[in-house]
Formats: sequence, structure tokens, C-alpha cells
Amino acid sequence: MASIKQLMEATIVPSSEVLFDAVGTIVSSDGVEEIAPKSDEEWATVRHNALTLAESGNLLMIGDRARDKGEWIRMSRALVDVGMAALKAAEAKNPEALFEAGGQVYEVCQQCHNRYWKEGHEQQ
Repeated sequence: MASIKQLMEATIVPSSEVLFDAVGTIVSSDGVEEIAPKSDEEWATVRHNALTLAESGNLLMIGDRARDKGEWIRMSRALVDVGMAALKAAEAKNPEALFEAGGQVYEVCQQCHNRYWKEGHEQQ
């Protein structure tokens, strides 16, 4: 039903941003602050968004969304895989593994954008 652009706006970008924002380190003159989910509810939010991201990879392979049967499918499966890695990290409540998975999500997204996203020619 949804276009690629709609999937990006409604599911992929918001879910990836939750993962990116979930863990990190802030160094300032006040010291070092470690950011990570602190409660079961916060970890559940990360888990839900990781699962949504993984399922979004599946949605990108359905019907007319698949731009080709080669690289598009490979990259969509890679999104499923990194989403599942983030899910496992969240289930284990492992901030370091979640940080690593977030980096992998970024790389997978960048590879796809570099190949398929043309400035001024957004995917429909």
C-alpha cells in the first residue's frame, strides 16, 4: 500500500532514530554522561523500534517497491539483519551491542541511499 517514501517517513526513519538516540556518550566540561535505556519500558521502546526496522526491510522487498532483484534485495535483507541485531541487543539490554548495531544500521542505510536515492528524484 505505502510507497517507499511513505515507508521511509513513517517507519524506517523514526525507528532508526530511536536506535541512534538510545545509546551514546556526551563529553563536556561537566564530565562524561553515558546515555542508555534505564528502565524496562525504555528497553521495550528500543525493542519495538528495532523490530519495526527489521520488518521494514521485508516491506521494501514486496511487489513494486523492489527496484531490482539484485542489490535492492540484498540491501533490504541487510536492513532486516541489522534490525534483528539491534533487537537482540535490546533484548539482552546490552548498550554496547546496541551502539554497534546502530552503526551497522547507518552503514546499510547509507549504502542504499548512495545507490538508489537521487537528489530531487525521491523514491515513490
